[in-house]
Amino acid sequence: MTDNSQAPGAATIRIGFKNVLRATWLQRTHRWVKRVPQLRRELVGPGGMHASVYLFAEVKGRMERASLGWILRGWDVARTRGTNKAYSDPAVHRIVEAHSFLLGSTTRQRRRATIVTYEHLATGIRWTVATTHLSSSGGTTSDAAAASRSAEAQTLAQLCAQFGVDVIAADFNNSVVRPGTPRAVLESVGYTDWRSVIAVENVDHDSHYEIGKPNPRSGKHLDGIYLGPRVTALNGRLQVTEPGSSDHLGLVCTVSIIAPAQ
Repeated sequence: MTDNSQAPGAATIRIGFKNVLRATWLQRTHRWVKRVPQLRRELVGPGGMHASVYLFAEVKGRMERASLGWILRGWDVARTRGTNKAYSDPAVHRIVEAHSFLLGSTTRQRRRATIVTYEHLATGIRWTVATTHLSSSGGTTSDAAAASRSAEAQTLAQLCAQFGVDVIAADFNNSVVRPGTPRAVLESVGYTDWRSVIAVENVDHDSHYEIGKPNPRSGKHLDGIYLGPRVTALNGRLQVTEPGSSDHLGLVCTVSIIAPAQ
């Protein structure tokens, strides 16, 4: 699917999110160099995600940046600090501004959010996206991680209000809506879970699973997409074509974004 069909007064945009899982403990069993061809097929191969903006978590070093540069050759990269990265097709979008912010983590993980504003070239409509990877329980307790995610989500919500964020695509490390959870925080300030407005394909798959083993297919989603009031979701899916590329499935969603009110 592409971004070619434009509704009057709206930009049709295809957005992909993927936690690429660059972890040292995988280097013996699922080496990065062997996963890169799978990631390439997942993003741009036949039946792949084919987004015009990709948001990535866990882009930790030169190796990952070089691989993504090879896969998305000639694409623009929002130059921000941290391991959340945004890549965009320069034939479709122009980067207007990009920022990275610490989210006030209460663990040692010091999570960040990347926020990028684009101009959609075919329509001139400007739109803003945020991506992040909230705290996990790695190196800490489940309760401490949950408290950190709650604090991070509050900061994220404030930043989204400040920058007028239209789409949030992220690894929330949170699958349920309960008071204080990231999903509850975002919904309390007006963002809508993409699953509540469209029939997401492959929604029964877990977005996170143990790499190399079958997906549990319990419908547990640590990753998600949230939409602001200017955004209408048109279609979307969990990308299941290359389960060995990471321990997270990719998310891809086509949206329509209207011009802001004058």
